[in-house]
Amino acid sequence: MEHTNLHRFNEIVKILKESGLINGVTPQKLCSTLEKLGPTFIKLGQIMSTRVELLYEEYCNELSKLRNSVVPMHFNEVEEILKESYGNYSDVFSYVESYPIGSASIAQVHRAVLKDSNKTVVLKIKRTGIDEIMKTDIELFEKAVKTLHLNKIFKVMDLSSVLEQIYKTTKEELDFNIETNHIIEFRNNNKYEDFVSCPFVYKKLCTSNVIVMEYVEGYRINDVASLKYNNYDLTMLGDILSHNYIKQALDDGYFHADPHPDNIIVNENGIVYLDFGMMGRLNEKNKQLLKKCIKAIVIKDYKEVSRILVDMSTALDEINYVNLENSVSSILEEYASLELNEIRASSFITDMFKMLRNNHLVLDKDITNLIRGIGVIESVLKTLNPDMSLISVLGQREEKSLYNLFDYDNIKNTSSKVIRGAKEAFELPLELSKFVKAVNRGESKFKVELSDSSNQVDKLENLVHQLIVGFLDGCLIVSSVIIDNDEVRIIFIVLIFVLTIYLLVRMIMDHIHKGY
Repeated sequence: MEHTNLHRFNEIVKILKESGLINGVTPQKLCSTLEKLGPTFIKLGQIMSTRVELLYEEYCNELSKLRNSVVPMHFNEVEEILKESYGNYSDVFSYVESYPIGSASIAQVHRAVLKDSNKTVVLKIKRTGIDEIMKTDIELFEKAVKTLHLNKIFKVMDLSSVLEQIYKTTKEELDFNIETNHIIEFRNNNKYEDFVSCPFVYKKLCTSNVIVMEYVEGYRINDVASLKYNNYDLTMLGDILSHNYIKQALDDGYFHADPHPDNIIVNENGIVYLDFGMMGRLNEKNKQLLKKCIKAIVIKDYKEVSRILVDMSTALDEINYVNLENSVSSILEEYASLELNEIRASSFITDMFKMLRNNHLVLDKDITNLIRGIGVIESVLKTLNPDMSLISVLGQREEKSLYNLFDYDNIKNTSSKVIRGAKEAFELPLELSKFVKAVNRGESKFKVELSDSSNQVDKLENLVHQLIVGFLDGCLIVSSVIIDNDEVRIIFIVLIFVLTIYLLVRMIMDHIHKGY
């Protein structure tokens, strides 16, 4: 084993030296090098291609070409894995297609037929020994990075920390039990969606090396020619895709983290998501912070946006809050000058990440995963409808949300509180007034002894009058904010001014006369 590892280490070093990375890094060089290093590094490149927070756009674009660079396993290997999983696999599957319909760095997909029901399914089969291969390759690559001092040369990112982050992601993707549960949860979350679904998974037949799912046919979502030929409405597809992805993020807090075109197909039932190896989940704190951040952006509360960004991030150094707020304002004001459908999420995301890096902030992983997914989804939307922007859909959602006081529960809860509070506020002056009149008429008495009781009652009645005036003043202030009619608003403002001056004068006079 040690001899094998040493041989592989020397192979990695040799490829890195021949790649010319030591003399400078370009997107093309990096992509070519990862391809030569084999399946483990092709997978790393595929993941890196979606990490817009780590790499510049030109690197992400080039690395995305690695998706079709993996040679499939021979069918003999596939059969060995099936035998290991099921024993005599022909008792479970009456037929397994020998050539895969898809091949990736971690697994490949074969069509098959279930023996008991004659239903066509797909088998996602993990590559032989891929867990150990990837673990060993990454450890050796980290040593090679140190040996060749690539971190000093490759200044686009810290290779060691990136490798560590990506390996954590990859380990989860290698666990097929996790992916099986991902499919089931996603399907449940979207069971009431009319035009969004995913394949049914046969959980009882799934193993640590094989996932069994229903076979779903369709056109890739970026195959515009086929979609048009078959009379699909591209604008409607874009609308469904964008609204559903926002729903996944903000309502479910659970979203597809790798929604590139190979993982989304279209058929007569609508949009079907595939491949659930990479899923994202927002914790409740970040889900609420994200909603607040979007609302703050919509109403241009840049101070609040800055505060929320800090709450959603890890600070790598001391934060200059004034500089952060200025940076946030600068970016958001620049985009505010554009129409919503002119704003591209990819550009906005890139600018925001640069700004955060400059302010020593790193967003939490779950937020980063979502932002990465949004960038990928928007590139898909662009192929369906160049005039559509995910930002515009999000803006429409938030405008509607603001119009509805954010959501139904808020309306119900807030309304009941307001009604109760208003009722009590209206009743308080009335009850106080009744009480004072009753005292004056002698119908009610204090159970305390007052000196100069007549004077005290007069002052109490004055207090009640001022409370009533103050309450009316408050109502006018609220009304002036809500009302749309400018002429009426001006009248309200004049009344507010008069009542406020009156209250101020009364308070000064009461203070001069020793209060109440």
